[in-house]
Amino acid sequence: MKKKVIWSLMIGIVLIASLLWGLLNQGTAVEAAKVERGDIKKYVEDIGTVKCKELETISIEGSGRIQNVAAEVGQQVKRGELLLTMEKEQLEIQLKNANEKIKEIEASFQGSEIRNYATQVEKARIAVQQAEDTYLSALDDFNNAKLLYASGTVSRQEFNQKESGLKNAQASLNTAKIHLQEIENNTPDSIRAAYRAQLEQAVLNRESILLSLKKQEMRSPIDGIILERKVEANTVGVPGTIAFMIGNIENVEIEAYILTDDVTGVKLGDEVELIERSERKQMVEGKVVKIAPSATTITSSLGVNQKKVSVTIEALKQIVELKPGYEVDIKVITQRKNNVIMVPVSAVFDYKGKSCVFVIESEKAVLRTIQKGIQDEFFVEIMDGLKEGDLILSAPDNSIREGMKIKPIESKE
Repeated sequence: MKKKVIWSLMIGIVLIASLLWGLLNQGTAVEAAKVERGDIKKYVEDIGTVKCKELETISIEGSGRIQNVAAEVGQQVKRGELLLTMEKEQLEIQLKNANEKIKEIEASFQGSEIRNYATQVEKARIAVQQAEDTYLSALDDFNNAKLLYASGTVSRQEFNQKESGLKNAQASLNTAKIHLQEIENNTPDSIRAAYRAQLEQAVLNRESILLSLKKQEMRSPIDGIILERKVEANTVGVPGTIAFMIGNIENVEIEAYILTDDVTGVKLGDEVELIERSERKQMVEGKVVKIAPSATTITSSLGVNQKKVSVTIEALKQIVELKPGYEVDIKVITQRKNNVIMVPVSAVFDYKGKSCVFVIESEKAVLRTIQKGIQDEFFVEIMDGLKEGDLILSAPDNSIREGMKIKPIESKE
């Protein structure tokens, strides 16, 4: 009986040993992939915001009560379309008065000023002549009185009266001459110049009022859609207050703020992949059209200040679903290589400060040092260390050791 038990145990041990030997000889099943050639690209990833290329912020220029707001958010408007009106009754009264003033000035200048000028000159000359006659007469009287006073024939009082009369006559003559000179200097040309100055001033005043009236209305400067409305009727409008934001949503661009460390490789004209942030993940191609000349400090959602550079991207095809303010994922392709040796990103790992992969040789895992080139989300370019057709572990884990027996299975990717 004991012999039978011992024999059974020996048979069991042999079977177990055979099974273990078979398993060990079979090797560990690990996903593997062949080294192949392909195209690869290096890119900078970030998030961009859709913006209107034609975007107008419209501010109030006039002042007073807002009587009517004629546009709502989302409304399509045309260039020149009325958006807002403010009270303008007082300005209209001023305009009427300004027009009347112009008519008054025009009516006062009808050509008669030349005839009036000649009449006034003649009258002034007659007045000068009369003043001269009076002066000469007074001078004769004064001279006679002076002789008579010297001979004692007239009194001092009479002499003083003649002297005073002479002075008065002299003053009247001087006044008449000055008056004549003023009239002669005031020629028809100067009259016309004065008229033109008055008329120009009146016209300027009217233009100023018209400009003020124009500011009491607000019209759209572009074709577009009302994106924001910040005013209401029956409120007071103040110059400089933002009333509307209008954008052309059919002509958009994407603005992204990229870290200064990453933006150094970005150039004007670089290709860009734009991916909408929806379940469909629709992708459209674009290109870099503008790079800001300086960085801006932007605070992240975690409160960290970061230096970033504004990069503007133009889509090569319109994405109807993207509206101003929407966000998109962007990939700015900074380098592209075709027909290069490449392996999955998951196959490469760091070991003792070097980039390595596991190559399968003679059904065993062999550690191989490589030199990496550029990489994208899925693949790494291999500059040295591998050749096309080599079989490698596509996603080795910490359980893999060099020399381990490997049973390669086709990679799921």
